[in-house]
Amino acid sequence: MPSSPRANSQARSRVIEQLIADHKRVRKAYRDFQKLDPGEDAERCEAIVRQTLMELQTHTTLEEELLYPAAREALDAALIDEAEVEHESAHTLIEQLQEMDSDGDKFPARFTVLCEYVLHHVKEEEKEMFPQLRKARGLDWEAMATAMDERRAELQGEEDGSDGGTADGGGELQNPSDDENAPRSEEHTSELQSRVDISYAVFCLKK
Repeated sequence: MPSSPRANSQARSRVIEQLIADHKRVRKAYRDFQKLDPGEDAERCEAIVRQTLMELQTHTTLEEELLYPAAREALDAALIDEAEVEHESAHTLIEQLQEMDSDGDKFPARFTVLCEYVLHHVKEEEKEMFPQLRKARGLDWEAMATAMDERRAELQGEEDGSDGGTADGGGELQNPSDDENAPRSEEHTSELQSRVDISYAVFCLKK
């Protein structure tokens, strides 16, 4: 139980503002990426992509494990269902990028689609879900804030301690295409492509 209404309110603000800060980092990364030429600035482009993928994985995990289950108790379940489905689509694009060589001809395009998709999702969260959560009653924001801090530290620790993945050799996102022991079948690739094609079509209709 929250220690006091004031403390619970402060914890609520901290949780939501931390998630919004994550959103801002994705926006900035996308703006920085758009200013670069993938041919001439390949190393910088890859660094932005790999870092953004790691941050998106952390952010989506926090929402899926902690925020959405609590929000489902206080908000319209349909709103949470939609957010979870959008996360599934984003995970498909993230997985595709993880499997690609950075010099692949669709690597920049796929990252662009991911960012456009994520920013559409972010806009809905910030304009619909978060304002409703600020008004919701009965949520233990203090417990959620503590759990989020601990889980974020754990996830970031996993990223820092893993091998490869970013342009500077750090982070958790190892590129499976560089691993001879991790081949991907044509069937698996085709399945991923079908999933993202459907997701992007829905995204375009919603725009």
